[in-house]
Amino acid sequence: MGCRSLKFATEKETAAVSIVARAAVSVERPIVSDSGVSLENIANRVAKPVPKAVPTRGNVRALRFAARGVLWDLSGEKRCRSCGRWSITPDGSVQARKTSQAVGYAGLATCGRVWVCPVCNAKIQAARRLEVGAALSFILGTDGGAAFGSYTLRHHARTDPDRLWRGLSKCWQAVKRDGSVRRLRVSMGYLGTIRAAECTYGANGWHPHIHVVHLFSRPVSVAEVAALHAAEFRAWAAGAARLGLSAPSDAAQDLHVVTGATADVELGDYFTKASYTPTVEAVGWEMTSSQTKTRTRAKDSRTPWDLLAAVHLEGDADALDLWHIWERFSKGKRALTWTRGLRALCGLGVEREDEEVAEEAVGTADDVLFTIADWAPFRAHPVWGAELLTVVEVGGKAAGLAWCAERGIEIRGA
Repeated sequence: MGCRSLKFATEKETAAVSIVARAAVSVERPIVSDSGVSLENIANRVAKPVPKAVPTRGNVRALRFAARGVLWDLSGEKRCRSCGRWSITPDGSVQARKTSQAVGYAGLATCGRVWVCPVCNAKIQAARRLEVGAALSFILGTDGGAAFGSYTLRHHARTDPDRLWRGLSKCWQAVKRDGSVRRLRVSMGYLGTIRAAECTYGANGWHPHIHVVHLFSRPVSVAEVAALHAAEFRAWAAGAARLGLSAPSDAAQDLHVVTGATADVELGDYFTKASYTPTVEAVGWEMTSSQTKTRTRAKDSRTPWDLLAAVHLEGDADALDLWHIWERFSKGKRALTWTRGLRALCGLGVEREDEEVAEEAVGTADDVLFTIADWAPFRAHPVWGAELLTVVEVGGKAAGLAWCAERGIEIRGA
């Protein structure tokens, strides 16, 4: 994709975290924030560059917070423009909390947009990863079996992404209703599926697709899975034809047996790998031809997070246009879907909505380190929220208080 680059207010090598740190005017058009804030003012809120050579939890967190800060002004979604930006407490304060396992804030607005918020996404996907891993561990640990596959549709650059996404859902329903598929599944001890949606963008336009893990009450053979794949593909292709769409070739739509002592962990990671980590090539489990890194393997194919990184780190105005399209058509779509009754079978509780997971504060009142009296400094410097969490994660309360004192941040309850 030919990109419209931006003219920069500072030298290229001095700004790596946000386009607004250095972007003044687009070659063809200016970048205009929905909030009406000038780019010069936005630039004052940008963090220092984060080294790419040594990815750590701290600098990945900083990049996510900085990218969310860009969305505060450039997102087309009202909830994203508020997420992490405003206190929801009556007095405007925010608590910094630390447990034995996590650090975080209580009292901040959240958006729960798993597809477009880099901070909420990380929190939601962490919870989903534990659930998927627990389910797989239960099934495989009780002599069950599993098979993993990918399902997609042919398309071109002008194909409506919403039509494709609806097509995926309808084709999957056609597979579930097919008599041959149902009989084969029953003979294999079928228990249900966990289905993850994913989308990339490339030369042929938007490419939504799904990954599915089938779970069985007993180990399944390669031959059985091959027969199931053939039946599912026939049903999928027929469903696509009825919709005026085309299925890929049989070979391009894979399904095969899951094996390995760490399959539960690896599949859990793979199903929830779509996180904003532009400095880390986060490897999932490459069981199919789909990507297992932040940037997809095809040179011209990018994930939505790649688009945000291009806006955030490179000043790509074309990527910003595509990002706004992604915000609109991903809204309301589920990232992970379980067969009814499967969670209960695996000993998991009722599934919480993404918004509920994002809203949940770390710890309780007993885990409060101190209270930030006014969140305004963190609105002015979006990455500060990440920096403070990393400081208290490593150094505890005393280090956090010292960090705040250096920046003139008013603290209560210390």
